[in-house]
Amino acid sequence: DVMKSDFVRTIEETKAAEAQAEKDHLAFMTESGKSLATAEEAQSQRKAQLEDAEEKFEEAESNLDEQSGILRSSLKELLELKPACIDTGMSYEDRVALREEEIAALKKALCILGKYAEFGPDGAADGC
Repeated sequence: DVMKSDFVRTIEETKAAEAQAEKDHLAFMTESGKSLATAEEAQSQRKAQLEDAEEKFEEAESNLDEQSGILRSSLKELLELKPACIDTGMSYEDRVALREEEIAALKKALCILGKYAEFGPDGAADGC
């Protein structure tokens, strides 16, 4: 009788343990499924962010290449123009004298135009 009750108790304990193990397994599978779905969603978001970042990088790299080309051509043009602006073959005094002559000629032309407007073609050059 004692042995029989031990077997019955063991069977009941085993059934209860199996039921508990089944519940635990179901809870584990549910939690694992949620965790897996969360991880997959996070991975898809990271992949989308990576693709967006790569697209922006390619666009920025293309823009950099374009701007670098513009800069190179501008520098080349500047280097070509520099000798014409700096190396005129004239001294500072010669440039000042030439500028003063040009200013005097422009003042005379302004005077002539003013006289022409005032006196007509006959009095255009008088007094300038």
